[in-house]
Amino acid sequence: MKQQFNKNTPAIELVDFKSNIDSNQEFSRETMHLFCSPLFLEAMKVLFDKNIQTMSCGSGKERGILAGITGNFESLSEENKEIAKDMLISKKEFRIGVELKDDTTFGEFEEKILEIANSFNEQ
Repeated sequence: MKQQFNKNTPAIELVDFKSNIDSNQEFSRETMHLFCSPLFLEAMKVLFDKNIQTMSCGSGKERGILAGITGNFESLSEENKEIAKDMLISKKEFRIGVELKDDTTFGEFEEKILEIANSFNEQ
């Protein structure tokens, strides 16, 4: 059963969600809630449905990047590469990132990251 979160919950409390899943668990639309924080779940579904390969999600603080979702730049269509060109964090990775402040709510963060995810095209 998926846990529900209040949209007014401080986003900072949810950003580094960790799950104790079996390493053999298949990643799918139905199981992605086991792999990522609720902050990123709806945006991950949008990207999954658009066939955009994601690699990780989280606070990004260990790499000095914005909280968000990292995707495989090389796997993008030319049209989506154009959209992601300002989101590059390496030659192979792009980051759909949102600034996370102490007072940012789950709802505010989710709205911003969904807006970015929705800017991509199906491929």
